[in-house]
Amino acid sequence: GLAQRIHGGLQVLNFGVAIPSYQDRLHQLTAVKTALAEKALPLIKANQYVFIDVSTTLLKLTQLLKVHCTVYTHSLDNAISLATNPAVTLQLLGGELNQSNRFMSGAAALTALKPVYFDQTIIGAAAVNVQGVFYQDAGDAAVKRQALSQTGSGILVCEHRKFGQTARFCGGQLAQLQVVITDEPLTTIERAWFAPTTKFIYLTED
Repeated sequence: GLAQRIHGGLQVLNFGVAIPSYQDRLHQLTAVKTALAEKALPLIKANQYVFIDVSTTLLKLTQLLKVHCTVYTHSLDNAISLATNPAVTLQLLGGELNQSNRFMSGAAALTALKPVYFDQTIIGAAAVNVQGVFYQDAGDAAVKRQALSQTGSGILVCEHRKFGQTARFCGGQLAQLQVVITDEPLTTIERAWFAPTTKFIYLTED
């Protein structure tokens, strides 16, 4: 009675009550996260400038990345993953380190982002609802808002269980997303939150 079976593993029944810590999330739904990362990987093309968000799913993406590109990130773990990748020119944003969730934020991070136009901005989510994509930290949300405001393509990669949840700080509007990658098909109501041109990519068939 403590969990329910979902695609790729188990989910605690009170998942939406509190957002797990980064370290806890590293050990949850590993197969699903890898599969989502594999779906996102072909969207990154050679010589692009890409922003990759702090997310345990997107950490998997950085571990798979082999195409030559320039990656900006505020994630300490993404940076460690990419530090020895000869194909990637890495730009780790500066700022104050959030030790719990292992990302940089603040004025220095936002200043470093401002001159850059990204081909792809790839984000995760703590919660997704009709009002936007939400996170538990204001500084983290500000970095995502900045990156999404200057990109050719906004891409959301997260498990379907994040949809319909709530968190405190908005990191972007759903109209800024051209692609949504998730494990299970969205409901008709959830799809209606997005622009009609949004592309949906699922692990399971629609």
